[in-house]
Amino acid sequence: MKKVFLSLMFIVMITALFAGVQEKLEQFGEDNGIVYVKPLVTAFGTTMNTGLFNTAKVLKPFTFGLNVNMMAAFVPKEDKIFTAIRPDISIVNPSDTTQVIYLYPVEELESATVFGKDGATFEHNDLLNDIPGLDASQLDLSLPNGANLPAVPFLMPQFNLGLPFGSEIMVRGMPKVKISKDIGDIGFWGVGLKHSIDQYIPLFPIDIAVQAAYQNLYVGDILKFSNINANLEVSKKLLMWTLYTGVGYDKTNVTAEYDYTYQTLNQANEIEEIEQNIKFDVDGENDVRATVGIRYSLLLLKIYADYTVSKYSVFNAGIGVSF
Repeated sequence: MKKVFLSLMFIVMITALFAGVQEKLEQFGEDNGIVYVKPLVTAFGTTMNTGLFNTAKVLKPFTFGLNVNMMAAFVPKEDKIFTAIRPDISIVNPSDTTQVIYLYPVEELESATVFGKDGATFEHNDLLNDIPGLDASQLDLSLPNGANLPAVPFLMPQFNLGLPFGSEIMVRGMPKVKISKDIGDIGFWGVGLKHSIDQYIPLFPIDIAVQAAYQNLYVGDILKFSNINANLEVSKKLLMWTLYTGVGYDKTNVTAEYDYTYQTLNQANEIEEIEQNIKFDVDGENDVRATVGIRYSLLLLKIYADYTVSKYSVFNAGIGVSF
């Protein structure tokens, strides 16, 4: 029942975030699409690399721990808007057939990113109003609204297993689930390896470890996230409390592929739809991070919370057991 409940929570949160992304992204050409979706790349890169540790102490060989992390990455105001550039569509001036004009005269507009609020509208060239029988207002291009989110939530189940030689392996993720016909399958998985450094320093009173992780999140056929992280962890246990901190480096990349349909005028001055396949890679802006947190242990139970400072700061709370 617990596994089913966690799966349902994950599905609900991911569905809410991605339900409209595909439809909205398909309204952008490559240049605008990259900037529109980039905050999503940064946000998920940040959340996926959160909760990787709640102590620098490595599990003893063949002991294991189960954790559930619940986090939220806070979206900066500047990442809710972007400067959209007009589609590069030119036509013959209906008033002067020797002249070529842009379908949209305004070159740039401020519009919402995937986390913003209101999308802008590129209005058609007024010269098109002189074409008989053409309703030029149909050519107005309204860019999609964003989700208007102040923060991006995520839920992360995680399994850790102690290995010989002061090492520990981590596995996290959720099985592939079909959300809807439009979105398709959503799935997430990640693996990591942690190694104790303080074991090489006799009688050292502080736990120190290094860790590296690789993770993937995919949303149907349109978005595929890949993510790497490396961090240095330090912690100190005082009775039932453990204070922990760490610094790390993140790198997130997303491959997006979709069909983009736009309108133009053909030689007969009739509205025509053109379909174009769009494919691009986007790197997130999450790179260096610093984390500080505290954990409370009661027998096998662990309760912890931490805060990470990065491009998108993240609050994480979790609960787990270790055996």
